[in-house]
Amino acid sequence: MQKKISPRNIAVYYLTSFFDSMVFIIPIIIIYLQGKVTIPQVSFLFAFRYFIQLVTELPTGALADILGKRLTIILGFFINSFYFLLLFFSQNFYHFLFAYFLGGIGDSLLSGSTDALVYDSLKQDKFEKNYAKILVRQNIYFQIGLIIGTVSGGFLYTVAPWLPFTICGFFQFINTILSFFYFEPLIDTVKFTLKNYINQINLGVRELFKNPHSSLVSWYYIAVGGITWTCAMFFNSYMLVDLGFSNQMRGVIDGSLRLINILIINLIVKNEKIFTKKNSFMFFPIMMLIAFLPGRFLYGVIGIPFVAFSMISATARFIFLNKYTNEEYDSRYRATALSALSMFIGIIYVVIITISGPIIANFGGMRTMYTLLGVLTLMTVVPLSIKLVRDYVKLS
Repeated sequence: MQKKISPRNIAVYYLTSFFDSMVFIIPIIIIYLQGKVTIPQVSFLFAFRYFIQLVTELPTGALADILGKRLTIILGFFINSFYFLLLFFSQNFYHFLFAYFLGGIGDSLLSGSTDALVYDSLKQDKFEKNYAKILVRQNIYFQIGLIIGTVSGGFLYTVAPWLPFTICGFFQFINTILSFFYFEPLIDTVKFTLKNYINQINLGVRELFKNPHSSLVSWYYIAVGGITWTCAMFFNSYMLVDLGFSNQMRGVIDGSLRLINILIINLIVKNEKIFTKKNSFMFFPIMMLIAFLPGRFLYGVIGIPFVAFSMISATARFIFLNKYTNEEYDSRYRATALSALSMFIGIIYVVIITISGPIIANFGGMRTMYTLLGVLTLMTVVPLSIKLVRDYVKLS
């Protein structure tokens, strides 16, 4: 009888997610970078990291499908451990450019590979129906880690500026060691050749758009992810700076909002009869419009609830939409397909972050960008949501 691999893999997944989420630099990275480079250069660095990630997404996704997801996860965490250390030792724009280059490579190795390994582990053990529940529990651990990191980060930086960066690097190295304990799923493995490698990339991208419904789900995921991910990784932290809070207070606010985030998402998940697939497609445009459109008029504590709505949208995307995309893709191409999704999200991220630099510097700061994200939601996520809901009604 084939040994069950999902129990150990899920345990490692929870642990690495928890350690990965303790990003102590979240509340201070914007201020730290502004002390070293200009505001447009800060935006460029964040965009550059994701540019590197998106151009390496497909190659690393294909490597994960062919050489093994476990190996790429190990390499990803190992590279990211150096990324955090280099951030602190960087003294000028070009030093930061190299650090963010490594961060982009590390993230591309992890993107898609981890989700694919977990899903294929469950599928091999015939437990794939538990995937959504696994994601919910993983998100709880991830959000707890973020709360610890964001609340502590500002205070650690006050004690010693090097502490947040060093601790982040240490936890990434711990994850490197933990990842050796993953079992590699045996589903649909492919022998590595250059021909298979190129073919894997081609088939992985085609998997996103193999039929009209898959295309619609993929584009919806890309639109929601592209907008909410810019906020999760950059704009939300910048918004708290623009709202006028100190380093320590930003950490406390960010951590508190993430705790609220956990409670709300957990409540939504428990109400499966209310939060159906159809309602999921309706949820994101409503939540995102509420979060972003009023941005230009937000000041001080009034802006905090709208940052919270943005966080909830970003977290819900992983919990609910990841499940629906995984249902669409064949396990043979899943890591490549998920990496392709991340690549498209990365393109949107790079474009938005790049143009945000001059807007933030010259046209009303981060509050203006929030409102522009609301307009972008109105133009993209809303019509895709309407089409998905109509298709769902027809199919049911």
